Amino acid sequence: MKSCFALKSKIAALAMALTASTVFGVGYLEVRAPGYDFRSAEYTTTHVFVDEVVGTTADIEILYTLTDFSNITDVEVFTNLSRRDLARVDRNGDGYADGIQPVDGNSITDGDADPVSGQYYAAFNMTDNDSNGIWELTIPAAKTGAYRLTARFKTSDAIAENSFDPNNWIWWGLRDHAVVVSPIDARDIRLYEINVFNIEADGDAFAQRSTFEDLHNASGAPHNGNNRWDLDYLKALGMNWLWFQPIHPNGIDGREPNDGWGGSGAPYDPGSPYAVKNFFAVNELMTVNYNGSNSQAQNRAASMTAFQNFVSAADGKQVGIMLDAPFNHTAFDVELADIGVELFQPDGQTWSPTDEIRNRDARFFSQSGNYGNRASDANSIAAGPDRFDFGKWNDVKDVFFGRYDALVEYDSEPERSSYTSEGDWFDFSDSDWTANDFTQDGQQWNLTRRVWDYFAEYALFWLTQTGYPEGTPTSEGTRYLGIDGLRCDFGQGLPPRCWEYIINSARSRKWNFVMMSESLDGGAVTYRSNRHFDIQNENITFSLNSASDKYAVRAIFDDRRTAYGQGLVLMNNTSHDEATPSDPWEAVVRTAAVGMIDGTTLIFPGQELGIAGTFGYQHYELNFGKSIPHFKRWNSMMPIWNDSDFGNDQLFPVYSGIQNARAFSPALRSSNRWFLDGDGNNTKIFATAKYETANATPATSDVVLAFANLDRNNDQSDNFKIPSALFDLMGLQDGRTYNVRNIAAYTAQDSTRRDQWLWGSGISGADLKANGFLVITRKVPVTVEGWSTDPYEAQYLKVYDVTAPTATPSQPAGDGVRFGCVIGDSVTFDWDTVAPDDGGVTPSYEVSVSINGGAPTTHIVASSFYHVSASAGDEVSVSVKAVNPDDTSASGPASVSSGVVKLLSDSGDEDFDGVTNGDEDTARTNPRDPYSVLRLKHTESAADGKVTLRWASESGVSYGILFREDLIAGDWSLVDSIAGDGNEAAWQDTDAGRAALDTKFYQVVTLSEP
Repeated sequence: MKSCFALKSKIAALAMALTASTVFGVGYLEVRAPGYDFRSAEYTTTHVFVDEVVGTTADIEILYTLTDFSNITDVEVFTNLSRRDLARVDRNGDGYADGIQPVDGNSITDGDADPVSGQYYAAFNMTDNDSNGIWELTIPAAKTGAYRLTARFKTSDAIAENSFDPNNWIWWGLRDHAVVVSPIDARDIRLYEINVFNIEADGDAFAQRSTFEDLHNASGAPHNGNNRWDLDYLKALGMNWLWFQPIHPNGIDGREPNDGWGGSGAPYDPGSPYAVKNFFAVNELMTVNYNGSNSQAQNRAASMTAFQNFVSAADGKQVGIMLDAPFNHTAFDVELADIGVELFQPDGQTWSPTDEIRNRDARFFSQSGNYGNRASDANSIAAGPDRFDFGKWNDVKDVFFGRYDALVEYDSEPERSSYTSEGDWFDFSDSDWTANDFTQDGQQWNLTRRVWDYFAEYALFWLTQTGYPEGTPTSEGTRYLGIDGLRCDFGQGLPPRCWEYIINSARSRKWNFVMMSESLDGGAVTYRSNRHFDIQNENITFSLNSASDKYAVRAIFDDRRTAYGQGLVLMNNTSHDEATPSDPWEAVVRTAAVGMIDGTTLIFPGQELGIAGTFGYQHYELNFGKSIPHFKRWNSMMPIWNDSDFGNDQLFPVYSGIQNARAFSPALRSSNRWFLDGDGNNTKIFATAKYETANATPATSDVVLAFANLDRNNDQSDNFKIPSALFDLMGLQDGRTYNVRNIAAYTAQDSTRRDQWLWGSGISGADLKANGFLVITRKVPVTVEGWSTDPYEAQYLKVYDVTAPTATPSQPAGDGVRFGCVIGDSVTFDWDTVAPDDGGVTPSYEVSVSINGGAPTTHIVASSFYHVSASAGDEVSVSVKAVNPDDTSASGPASVSSGVVKLLSDSGDEDFDGVTNGDEDTARTNPRDPYSVLRLKHTESAADGKVTLRWASESGVSYGILFREDLIAGDWSLVDSIAGDGNEAAWQDTDAGRAALDTKFYQVVTLSEP
């Protein structure tokens, strides 16, 4: 019984054996991190986000107040923060990874902190620099993972807290602070749930099912001829991740009869995907290449290939893949798989990967009648899950992971309510954990500890199978490779320490692997899951679907921020086991509201098409009193794919507008928010100001004013002013001008609507505070005309600083222009870059081009140069204005015009001096001046045969002197070079002693130009 562990539940709960001498906190430990203020470390959680590719970190600040103690000799933070890569090492040599069987914390010193060779948990020294009794340490969170921290100290005083021995550590003594370091990618997830068999099926029979090949239009895919859904469809909808219902072989034994439990009907075909028969195989029916004449192994291999090909196609489109992993329970006839044979097979026995676990070692499972014990044989295995308040899933069996506070062991109070426990202990002394269960390779092993490894191998196996093997480098090029995360069905049903081990094992392979827990209770249960998971799949759907005004919607998000801090929530209003709203537009209304809040948005297949209540799928079932699309039998979405009802056709563009806006806007995905109230306090408009970075300007940081009409039947309007404190957070300034575009605008009838300015010529910052702006949110139209003129849409108004520049660019100059001309049919003008203004706006430029004195044409460029193309003989000039890059009609003063540049053809002779323009350009002489030409002016011969050459030189040009003795035969030879200085150049051939009648020919050429 758990009562004997009441004392344990109050003692420090790090994954280690602590010899704490008190059940009360010693001192005061507090933690601060980005997005949080300092708070007590007692059972609190920090969520931070890092990008290991670019090397971002998040500082975790820890304060330990010990003013009640004296003669302190050592103070340490004890944590595994950023040490996930050591979770699977065995430093103490007991045969088990330290993330499974912890090392005694008292045996660990600060010398064990090396990130490669050290302990999984390590001690880090704190300092009291101010000598005020408050010890401090900042640890940068650099590696994603699920972590814990506590603290300890020593004093030279012999006191009760150290059992009167100064050599003993005094532990803080309360429950650990949890630190979840999530990949930054988790903030960007827009999730679409999918059932492989149903999504493109064209009927409710096996032969009409859809397959992995259908999902990416692979060769031979059965539904290519009438393709409806593929990766391009998903991307057009604005979604970037796929959550697959389990893709593994379904259990055969234990399937529900088609007339319900207790009935005599045939079992559902193919059965529940949540009754997994083999966690390390793909359902053999999910490929078009399934053949009933093949062996099971052949069919599973074909299905694995089909899945691998699909993941590769998804990787190419940067679509994340999230598998559904129901580790808490299995099919009756779950198989060992290769990893099961490796972990559980005793010496002297020969097992097969397809052997059923129940027949090899039933201790893998919980015991019927008491989930705190292991089953003893196949007939004593408990049904899943370990809960008695809502019934059992009769087609699955419960896996035993050990005893811990939240485990519901048997069906009586107070044990029945243990699932809400926040005691945070794990019973490392339980006989089921300490027993030597079997011998393998001559060593004794405990089966339950190896169950942890069995499921830790799951993510690693699927990463290897999908192109992310061990040793894959962390780089931008590998960010999207392989599967990308797990949705953990009934995630609340495993001990927190087990999840930490599984998560850190996966992250050691792929840093940006995302973990989402199904934890539907909310409250204490989901709070517990939030202490190690990135995303919580909790019960928000119920409160969302009942919320009808802005206060109810705000309360939903405020409650979750209070409970989960910066932890992410799956913001869904339906899923595979929740009823779909009877009005599909009510689902859209709520999607428009959640689309402006940080978290993970979800679309369930068919929502974007108009499923409602029990319409949309061919078959529904009653699941715990809710009608849901049937996933235990062959099913399809043909009713909704074939639907042509007016109104449903408009759903996709509205959903797409919302989700694509989230993809475009970092502000919408950010946790920085401010709920807005209009002057009329219209409760049917849910409004939020979102900003990417506090106090940064809209020119450098994304800022969005978001509005959703919560009334699908009526237009709603109000006037909104920007409060002064929010004004500063958004980086606005009184004297600057702002305008907005709706980045979620409905574009089915007008593709330009997202590019339209909505505030006319703009509103000054001062006016936004004093007078505000009008927002009109439209109802769901009931006519085609209504959708053309006033569609229902989320209004996510991205704020642009459209203030006109005040700076005047410098006079443009033509590149390479000499003597007012260039050779060719184009010229490039450049000017000095104009610096950003005091609003942070870096201007673009409006270039006015005049050719032959004609009317100028204007062109907008972002860089401080412009290339003009014209015809030889044309004369070109330009002037430049700095313009606002977002509203180019907002411009500053024009520059002085450039000089006129004439374009000359290479082969022409502009000055008729007998030398082409191109040759004069090469010689750097003036092609427009007949007296400027590279020509030997005269030569002088002395009696001794020395010859002097003279010519007009150009400054900065190097000239080469060449000669040969035969004008027809032989090559020219370079004999010397000299630098021109703008004066007459002279060169003398000093080769004396030649006969007077010898002949020598000379040539002067340009070797280089300035």
